[in-house]
Amino acid sequence: MSVISSSSSFAHGAKNQRVWWPDNKAAAVSLTYDDGLDSQLENAVPALERLGLKATFFLTPENMQARVRDWQAVAKKGHEIADHTFHHPCALKGYSADRFEREELEPTERYLDDQFGPGPRTYAYPCGVIELGPGGQLEGELTYIRMLRGRFIAARAADGDPNDPRLVAHERYQLKAIAPTFDRDDPAIALRYVQKTVSWRRWAILIFHNVLAARMGEGDTTIATHDRILERVSRPDIWCAPMGEVFSHLVKPS
Repeated sequence: MSVISSSSSFAHGAKNQRVWWPDNKAAAVSLTYDDGLDSQLENAVPALERLGLKATFFLTPENMQARVRDWQAVAKKGHEIADHTFHHPCALKGYSADRFEREELEPTERYLDDQFGPGPRTYAYPCGVIELGPGGQLEGELTYIRMLRGRFIAARAADGDPNDPRLVAHERYQLKAIAPTFDRDDPAIALRYVQKTVSWRRWAILIFHNVLAARMGEGDTTIATHDRILERVSRPDIWCAPMGEVFSHLVKPS
């Protein structure tokens, strides 16, 4: 876990009696899809629509410009459109804050404003890298977070237990998530994580990339596995909503 984020010392489960979620749901789950890939339009969106689920799509403009009208249709269906930088850089040691903002954030936000209307938006760190610039870990994290403040309401990092509602405001720029099918196409990983989320009455953020008929490489999710995960998330004990909606439910504007 990041040195900036605080780990929860609170007990799980029954000792947390506060009702956090609408309609007394046991947990919240946000389904997030990265990079603006064609397979998400062709396979993920129809699966979500069949079950009445809304998701967050972290778009990288250079990937999705050829199908921007299709993505606009996705937004009109009620899905969240969010920022995943212009070029999706993963190696960030060579960037200054000014260069990253100039080359990755400002052009993406202008593009998304033009195509989808103005924010505020959520953000996802490309490759889960949360350190920017040539300094050490703490300096790099602080540099990145300072740049995100005032531009985004929250940011999704990666790897960690489901988010504790009591800590979300504090950890808004390092929200924890899991990419359950990144290493292997097995729904059991996601199902166990969702069940832990329900037991702890927390908020899970799941990450997906390509959704394909057959797994072609790292990060891919088969349609069958994706359908199995969505079926669990669609059950009545879970509030499934886009990341920005869940965050705004927990953290009211001051």
